[in-house]
Amino acid sequence: MRWWRTSACERAAQWISLDLDGELSQLERAALGRHLHGCARCREIGAGVRAFTTLLREAPLVELDRPVELPPARRPRARTVRRVGASLAFAVVTAFAVAGAVLFPSGGTSPHSALAFRNAQEQQRFANMETQRLEPAVFADERPTVQSFAPRVLV
Repeated sequence: MRWWRTSACERAAQWISLDLDGELSQLERAALGRHLHGCARCREIGAGVRAFTTLLREAPLVELDRPVELPPARRPRARTVRRVGASLAFAVVTAFAVAGAVLFPSGGTSPHSALAFRNAQEQQRFANMETQRLEPAVFADERPTVQSFAPRVLV
């Protein structure tokens, strides 16, 4: 839990445990003391935790009859293996795509392109023809449809 999302009593309960292990800073220890001074419930919790911790620490160690056996390590689940495999495949495809884009950039036009010219003269001829074809439509001079009344004005 994040300390700013916990209540003062929840923080105090965490700090009580940390204080018993000597892991609190001076500032946190002062804040805990201030809280315990004003909160009877937390004082009771602190006293109970201190008594229990002292009891555990002072108790003699117990010898076991047999060694503790841990269960065998679990094999990774098939679902996890599939996810890792899919992630690796995606990474490989992405790496090849990036390498292809870096090593083989598509600069200019390919010979199979519709705008592939054999030389600069052919390109210039195409540009002139397109300019003649498009310019009249762009620069068409249209007469206004509304007739002017200026000649009919009486002076």
